[in-house]
Amino acid sequence: MPLQRTVPQNTSDETSRQVNNILQNLRGEHFRHSRNIQRAPASLPAPLHVHNLPTLPISLIYPSAEDGRRQIGARHHPTRPIWIAGPDPPRSWTTPSSPKIAEADSVDSSSPSWREHALDLVFSAGDASVFPPGSTSLRSFRKDEFPTLALLSLHVIRMECSAYEMAEIMPYIPPHLRRVLVRHSAINYPLSQAELTAICGEEGHADGELVVVGPHATLRSDHFWPIHSSRESVPEEYAAEESTWDSLAPQGEPSVVFSLTLLSTPSTLTLSNLPPTITCLALINIPKPVSLQRLPSYCPLVSLLDMSYNTWLISASGEKLLEEYPWTKLHYLKVLGLRGCHVTPTLLSQVNRGRWDDIDVIH
Repeated sequence: MPLQRTVPQNTSDETSRQVNNILQNLRGEHFRHSRNIQRAPASLPAPLHVHNLPTLPISLIYPSAEDGRRQIGARHHPTRPIWIAGPDPPRSWTTPSSPKIAEADSVDSSSPSWREHALDLVFSAGDASVFPPGSTSLRSFRKDEFPTLALLSLHVIRMECSAYEMAEIMPYIPPHLRRVLVRHSAINYPLSQAELTAICGEEGHADGELVVVGPHATLRSDHFWPIHSSRESVPEEYAAEESTWDSLAPQGEPSVVFSLTLLSTPSTLTLSNLPPTITCLALINIPKPVSLQRLPSYCPLVSLLDMSYNTWLISASGEKLLEEYPWTKLHYLKVLGLRGCHVTPTLLSQVNRGRWDDIDVIH
């Protein structure tokens, strides 16, 4: 019978394959052993570059109003306070809650950068909680933004016109632009008493807001008293001509003030002289103490109260005053500014006692 031809098997390929498997297993065991010695996870972290995911978060591609409010809250609240059992640490051990506040404390209180930081809480607050619906939401110009044409024009008027000339020009400027001028001047070039009176006019405020920055301007005790206009003596035929459709004079009921800010200015104002329509009250760096015990009676609608950088609140008597204040009577309070003050856990518990939602205490 014929002999069958046998094909020789390639044993070298099988041998190399087995050797590679053995080496791979040894490398894996060596890697896991080294990771165990280093007390590190056995698996490697995920790769930094993933090509099957979006390059940007969806919140940056499609921002919403809720994201903006969250960014404002994160700017003032970098971390929430941690409750620790036991007594409070000594004052010398405590550190500022934000490096931005520490930087602002080291700057001169008369510089524009310090005023910008001190007024940031009032100017960046949502108008929905401070101003009534329908009011214009405008704020001052910041350093990292490009100024608008309206703000450039207001800046030229502010720098080139005297107080007498501003009093003649202001009736032709809308109230919301006057409010922008007051905010811009409060940060960069504080207004004098005559200039502030010229901008606010007979109403005593600019679109429901009044910002008084010292030391060249103060708030008189009779500032909010009703002013009798000289139009009462004007004949009826001239009054009818002024009330035309294109007149810039306000028609209907007189406007009211909703926001009052006093910065580094001595004031003889008492709470009984404040209008009850105020929802935003800021008393920042006031040299003399202000009695706030009757504030819920005279201004019951206050939703934002800023008392930052007041030296008379840093002492032991000031801390006791804050802890014993009747916070429960301010039913609409949502934001409390105490930057530069020592906020204790006792004060936080007193502020939020009996409330459904906690108050944002910014310190």
